Amino acid sequence: MGATPVLISIVLTLQASSDLVLPAAAGQANYAALLARIREKGTAAAESLEDSKGPKPITCSNLLGISKGRDFLSLGADQQVAFRFTGLTQAASTALVDSLLEHPPVTWPLANQLLQVAAVTCDPNKHSWAGRTTYEELAAEPLRQLSHVGRQVTLEFASPTAFKSRDQTVPFPLPSLVFGSLAERWNRFSLISLSPEIRRYSEELIAISHYKLECRSINPSNASLRIGSVGKATYQTLTGDRYWMGVMQTLASFAFYAGVGVQTTAGMGQVRRIET
Repeated sequence: MGATPVLISIVLTLQASSDLVLPAAAGQANYAALLARIREKGTAAAESLEDSKGPKPITCSNLLGISKGRDFLSLGADQQVAFRFTGLTQAASTALVDSLLEHPPVTWPLANQLLQVAAVTCDPNKHSWAGRTTYEELAAEPLRQLSHVGRQVTLEFASPTAFKSRDQTVPFPLPSLVFGSLAERWNRFSLISLSPEIRRYSEELIAISHYKLECRSINPSNASLRIGSVGKATYQTLTGDRYWMGVMQTLASFAFYAGVGVQTTAGMGQVRRIET
């Protein structure tokens, strides 16, 4: 995978052997299962992943494809459901590859039951939430299109997304919160630094031109109720500065791997850019 930090998104598809009911908010449990899997495979990264402060170098989704607002999913025998993990550093991505891709688990614990693992992939041709790239590739993409860098991006907030701001939880994806969150993760984990003025620029010169958002709650087991936004929002620069337009485009693509906002290891903040 090389010395450069690699961004990876690995999707696990699970299959039920009998009728069962699964909690939609499975992110927290899946993250715990992942750490156990990494420890089981003897990967040295497990302890550092658990002890890291601030944004974690791994994200974890809830069950994918469940209708927004549903707390549970009834799964019949032989039916399938999927979720994913992303890695934001060399150590995290290597741990995911070692424990999931190179040594795929046969079963996966979920809701006190073992489900069969039907497939594991990071190929976007096999699942729309899978993928693999580098920070260099994401940063270079706007440069390759410098003559026509887009002035707007549309993000899909596929799971409840919220932010911590001045000791308060903000459930609405304001530009400064979205791109500030992404820039914090980028500068923490990437060898390529972005301007520290991104949050201020996003607050002053990026506007929401259109949105269709709803407030959703998520209630993981043994955790307090969390609230965030799901839906779509389009962000547009108010200036034609190519550098800042490129940064916005880069961070919008980065959201697919990084997650946005709080509790990204517990299923919140699953975000991706979409074409409109």
